[in-house]
Amino acid sequence: MRSYLATLFLLITSLIAVGMASMYFREGDLSRIFGQPTTPIGEPLYRFNPEEVTDIYLAGNGVGAHCRHTEADGWQMIAPWKDRMDSRAAQRLMAFMLGTRVEGGIPTDKFESSAIGVEDGKSALRGKIELRVSNKADDPLAKFWIGHRTPWFGTDSESGETIPTVFVTPRDRSRKDYVYACTDRENILELLGDGFRRLRDHHPFLFHPYVIGQVRIKSDQGELLLTQKAKGEWHITKPLDLNPDSEKILSLLQGLYDLEAVRVHNRDEITLPSENSQAHRQVGLRFLTTGEEVVLDIYPPETEVSQTVMATVSDRPNTVFELPLVKPANPDIKVALNELPLSVNALRDPTLTSITPAGIRSILISPASGEDLLITRPTPTDRFGLRVDDRLEEPNEQALFTLLKTVSEAKVSEFVSDTATDLSPYGLNQPFLVLRFSGFDNSVIELRFGEAPDGQIHAMRAGTTTVVKIDSSLLQVIPTQIWEWRSPELWRISQPDVLGIGRRIGGQPPLQLLYDFASERWTVDGGDPARSADLNTGRAGQLLKHLLDPKVTNWLPPGQVDPTTIFASPDVFLELLVKDIDDQGKLQGVKRIQLAIKGRVGATSARPDTFLINGPFLDQLTVDLFSFD
Repeated sequence: MRSYLATLFLLITSLIAVGMASMYFREGDLSRIFGQPTTPIGEPLYRFNPEEVTDIYLAGNGVGAHCRHTEADGWQMIAPWKDRMDSRAAQRLMAFMLGTRVEGGIPTDKFESSAIGVEDGKSALRGKIELRVSNKADDPLAKFWIGHRTPWFGTDSESGETIPTVFVTPRDRSRKDYVYACTDRENILELLGDGFRRLRDHHPFLFHPYVIGQVRIKSDQGELLLTQKAKGEWHITKPLDLNPDSEKILSLLQGLYDLEAVRVHNRDEITLPSENSQAHRQVGLRFLTTGEEVVLDIYPPETEVSQTVMATVSDRPNTVFELPLVKPANPDIKVALNELPLSVNALRDPTLTSITPAGIRSILISPASGEDLLITRPTPTDRFGLRVDDRLEEPNEQALFTLLKTVSEAKVSEFVSDTATDLSPYGLNQPFLVLRFSGFDNSVIELRFGEAPDGQIHAMRAGTTTVVKIDSSLLQVIPTQIWEWRSPELWRISQPDVLGIGRRIGGQPPLQLLYDFASERWTVDGGDPARSADLNTGRAGQLLKHLLDPKVTNWLPPGQVDPTTIFASPDVFLELLVKDIDDQGKLQGVKRIQLAIKGRVGATSARPDTFLINGPFLDQLTVDLFSFD
């Protein structure tokens, strides 16, 4: 009998030993049998893989909550409400459980008010919250109580930052009689307050922008449809076929994603207004993955001064969202409804045109107060030329740049009408300016600009009924007259062809300088050799440099200043002596190019137009050539 009992005892002992060894090799310790050891200061309370967590159980202040995670639905609340859980709240819970560190610990029955500032161990956990997380097999991964905040702070070992702490009591076997002061970076008490309401997802929508095929917005203005035709490529398809403002589309999608209720209610707690109200709005998201539409119904505010409105979403029928109309003081609320671009005019591309400058073949400028101007080029690689009579001149590069930049980048200030047939209220029946752009692909874009009776400037594209309002300052920078398009270059002369410079300033005696390019020698003509020796040849060289390629500030309108009056009594007169070389490269003689300046107005013998010059250029032309200061 003794032998039988001894054998049985040894057998049972061996099985237990084998089981414990198996558990040790599988789990790394025997805490399931003997319980967790007391946690040292600086160590985490729990270590587990958060991806294994499927269930979170909470209880406190008479309320119990159960949250469950599945691959199909993500985090959902099972109790006390059947609703979607805020995934960020789940992340904060995991971060607290895995990130909290022990700052101090003492058996519950050893608490003394003089030591820690509370009456006893029970008071540290008064109003405690019970929390347990488990895996798919319902094995507990963490189980503890959370009490109120402690008077102590932890310190981050790297940054030195102070970290608040809370009372925590693990419910594992060897630690259940200990109360720990644990760091709390996640503000866990705030998250778990208000009967666990903050665990409910306060966001009506949960989506990735690339899986949305269509956004539908319905209001008292009608219905608007946005369609994603390719990844990230959106288009307005209703009420008109329009190009959208890509930045506003991103703003809308980000705003719908960030939209968050200030409070969430159960459906049976709230009486909602009628859906037939004109102020009732809808935002629907249709997903590419399922083809189903999730609809957010936004109800009108109770009063004109209401800061929030009620809303429901179709995939969470038991939930009512109290959404902010204006952004509240709460920094966690990122966006308000009134900040979202929910109208067609807020979402459409506000650019005046969709012209691509590289594809333009010609530009016809037709001002009502002047002659037509044609700027053209034969091929995309050629430079533009300004048609003057039967020849092409080099246009003013700054004027061309200003025009192309204005029409391709300018924004309209208001979309006035998409159905305009009577154009007289906008002054477009008699436009004061028409711009016609022809492309190498044979496309034509014609823009008409008119002034309304109230002075407002309107524009429209020929062949459409859309009228827009634009800022008058946009047109003020567009050159529309021939003289505004002339190149600022007066002439261009090769330095080896220069033979001399003549200059007369006011009542001073005229000065004639002879120049030899080969020797770079300057000589004062008609004077003694000593006069030539006194010449500052460096300054003479600089004067020549400025005269080889002079540029005007602005050309003046024809007839504004008679050039003969400038040549009759100039303040400054300059004359270049230049070799006259024919097309075969043979020297035919000497030609004289003259420049006369009176005040800041100039004229030249090379063309009949007058112009303005700036002060620095005038100073360069009148520099003292016999001074070395």
